[in-house]
Amino acid sequence: MHARALAALALLGLAAACGARSALFAPEAERGDPFCGDGLVDPGEACDDHNDVATDACVPGCLFARCGDGIVRAFVEACDDGNLVSGDGCTASCALLSCGNGIVEPGEVCDDGNGVDTDDCPSRCLPAICGDGFVHAGLEACDGGAANADSPAFLLLQGALARPVLPITRPMPLVSFYDYGSASAHTGFEELGASKLFLYRDLAPGGLLGLVTVHGVDKNTSGQEQPPARVQMGFLGLPEGTFVAVVDDGKGEFSLLDPATAQGDWTFDNNTDGAALSGLPSPGAWVVDVVPGFLQGIERWEWVDGSGEKNVLDRTTTARIVALGAPSVCRLDCTIPRCGDGILDAGEVCDDGNVVSFDGCAADCRSTN
Repeated sequence: MHARALAALALLGLAAACGARSALFAPEAERGDPFCGDGLVDPGEACDDHNDVATDACVPGCLFARCGDGIVRAFVEACDDGNLVSGDGCTASCALLSCGNGIVEPGEVCDDGNGVDTDDCPSRCLPAICGDGFVHAGLEACDGGAANADSPAFLLLQGALARPVLPITRPMPLVSFYDYGSASAHTGFEELGASKLFLYRDLAPGGLLGLVTVHGVDKNTSGQEQPPARVQMGFLGLPEGTFVAVVDDGKGEFSLLDPATAQGDWTFDNNTDGAALSGLPSPGAWVVDVVPGFLQGIERWEWVDGSGEKNVLDRTTTARIVALGAPSVCRLDCTIPRCGDGILDAGEVCDDGNVVSFDGCAADCRSTN
């Protein structure tokens, strides 16, 4: 299990984690009848982001946003009249009729008049962003729009960060993020009887601020082994920090990196094992421990923001599961996996963030040296 996220997380105790929970984020065993908007991707739903916002990537009805659905997607569409017909006030690409005349008119943010979709002002006359469906030349390697080019073997999973669900005395809110499994296999992070990973922030010698917990990673709720996969996550507003560790219970590797991009990768692999800790040079770093005996049937991630700001974490985030054996896929930041990016991908034995040999990982990421 390799995690790439930003070190803004701190951890509360197990007793708090097992206390009162939001009904909106109840474990699978405690769920009532499924419904669109419960935050879980159920049969017949393409997505479920647990909100009533109509202008994001998952629209009411739990469908992916698309041009022609009659809903103007924020930052991506200038108009949407519910059809794909041009000449009726809104073009077939959900742009205003005036878009492309080289003049920025009401409803447009930009208009370079060239009709090119790969520059910083695509043909919808809105600034290029990752997720708009246009590959921005020189800045993006891929862009799959709302679904963001996910592997067909796994689902794009929409998640939500909850509001605090438990009164606490420390100056930090508790928020929960659930993994949302596929309807057929309930692809999740459950391992029946697994231990619980605690992530501690070391403020001073011997000092602990809190923790983040992850419940089991290599089996689903039916006890079936989970294929090696990566969960990609995107966050906003996370402070800096770096951490790398390999836990000793056979679950793998956890690293907190890259505060600039606000993107996270969590990779888990049943075959990973180890017992090494590194990258913990000073107070403020993070430490991993393994505590056995947590309650089974819980599939909750509990993230605690230790900044003292209750709104530092963006309330909504996205996550998706991508098969490690799948061909190159588009990450949440519109990049394609490659050797030297610091993320262990399919076909790689190691990836130390460079393409230099004789530093512990070969230049082709296929062997250690």
